[in-house]
Amino acid sequence: MVKSIRNKEGFTLVELIVVLLILAILLALLIPSLIGYITSAQKKACLVNKAGLLRDLTADEIYELEGSGKYDTAYLKSLASKSEYKCRQGGAYDVSRGSDASIVIICRKHDKDYDFNMNEALSYVIDNNPEIAKLIKGYMNKNIDSSSGTGKAYENLLNALGQAGFNAGQAGVNSWSFQGKGSSYYLYWTTEDITTKSPGDKVKVIRYNSARGTYTAGYVAVRRETLSASDSSDGKPRTYNVLSRSDSDWEEYTGVKQSDADKKNYSKIYQIFKKM
Repeated sequence: MVKSIRNKEGFTLVELIVVLLILAILLALLIPSLIGYITSAQKKACLVNKAGLLRDLTADEIYELEGSGKYDTAYLKSLASKSEYKCRQGGAYDVSRGSDASIVIICRKHDKDYDFNMNEALSYVIDNNPEIAKLIKGYMNKNIDSSSGTGKAYENLLNALGQAGFNAGQAGVNSWSFQGKGSSYYLYWTTEDITTKSPGDKVKVIRYNSARGTYTAGYVAVRRETLSASDSSDGKPRTYNVLSRSDSDWEEYTGVKQSDADKKNYSKIYQIFKKM
């Protein structure tokens, strides 16, 4: 007697849906880890390429100039644009001089923070540019604001910084303010663009106090000021946002203690600034 064989039935619709749901859940759990791994690998590759570019630029500079000088920012950028070392996600790197005159390489894709000591850059220019030293001395009771975008003092200072190879914008400094205080000055700088802020808004800043030689991380309010026609480059008055010049608008960051010793060390204050 031949035993009949019954054909096995396929999956039911409910079973297929259950299987698909399980697969979807597994994918939802795995995809973030996979994306994180890919992102981490891309950042590591970028760091390797930046290190290679820095090595090549440094070697080229030493070989060609025989240790007697440094390339300016424009020439460094031209060399970088021709280099094989590029970020695979962000393209050619931005290259400039750091506040200590070292070569700074920034990736627009992966570098979100800056480490730019605006005061060191200003001090370097003052020590090496008699005209700027005279300008700063004449502004000990006045102010120079990057947000003005014009003005004789602003343009002279910006030009001097550029000639020295310092590019605040490339290093992540979006706003800065020199505020003369008689025989001393305050220098504020921040990663935030204050042109989009409203009066009264507070932004995080690093403040340098020349009288004490200290750095402090804190917040300062945005206010509005007018540049007179006589100070403007085009002879027209201009109203714009500034980092407030009033002590009542300044607030030291208290989330992390900033001791007197810390305030003498820019690197420590910069680390605190990043946590704000």
